[in-house]
Parts: sequence; structure tokens; C-alpha cells
Amino acid sequence: MAQRGKRKTLAALAGKLGGIRREVQEVMRGLKREVARHEKALAALKAEYGEAVDLLRGKPKIVAAAAKPAKRRRAPAVNWRKVYESLPASFRLDALTKHPLAVKRPKSHLYAIVSRWKKEGKLKPAAGGGYQKLGARPKPKKAPRVKAPAPPKPAPGGEPPAA
Repeated sequence: MAQRGKRKTLAALAGKLGGIRREVQEVMRGLKREVARHEKALAALKAEYGEAVDLLRGKPKIVAAAAKPAKRRRAPAVNWRKVYESLPASFRLDALTKHPLAVKRPKSHLYAIVSRWKKEGKLKPAAGGGYQKLGARPKPKKAPRVKAPAPPKPAPGGEPPAA
């Protein structure tokens, strides 16, 4: 009778079979990629062959020139210092979005600019919302105009004005 220790167990064989199976699947994936690559090359060769046959039969195929991709237009650079200087002493983000130089910028960009100004110590959050420029005094609210007292009118039939 065979000794139990020398005999291979079924579990050990199954484990080796799983490893072999994975290796075979990996080789098959590589072959599949290679076949796909060759099929692509074959399709290109068949198309080229068809064009040559058409040329020999007198049917020249007019190939349009490949269109160049349109150049992406960049928005012109903005002088943010001028924008900052032109803003009022206290403002909200919507004032910045309506600024003629910054009107084409997305809000996320404008938030980044405002954050940079805050980091540089140029702005601070205003109490009523919005932002206040530091180093710039807010415009004082105008006091209501007080009318100067009118000069007294001469009494009727009184003294004629002295000349």
C-alpha cells in the first residue's frame, strides 16, 4: 500500500491546475490582441488594394484634404490689477462678473482671483456680504442736504434797499 505522505492530494493538484489555467488564459489574451492588430492591418491593406484597383479601372477617387483642427481661441489676458483698481471700495462677486474685462471668465476663475486677492491682503470679507478692499476707504454715506436759510425778504412797503 502507498504511504499517505508520498501520495499527492487532490487539493494540491487542483491548485496547480488553477495556476496552469491562468497562464493559458494570459497567453490566449495576448494572441487575441495580436490577431486584432493583424486584422486591422489587413483591413487597411484591403482598402489600399481597392483604391489601386479603382485607379487602374479609371475611377480615380478624389480624396479631400484632411481638415486641420480649428485652433482654439484663448480669451485675451486680463490685467487683474486694473480690474481690482476699477472696483468700488466694497463689492460683491456679481459686480466682478459684470466687469467689462472679466465678463467672459467663469465664476470659478473669478473666485480664484478673489481668493488670491484675499491671500495678498488686498481684500477682506465685508460684514454685509461681499468683499471690501483693504487700504481703500469706503465712500462715506452722504448726509442729507440741509438747505441754507434763505435771506430774509424785505417787509412789504418797508425801507427801499440801500445802495
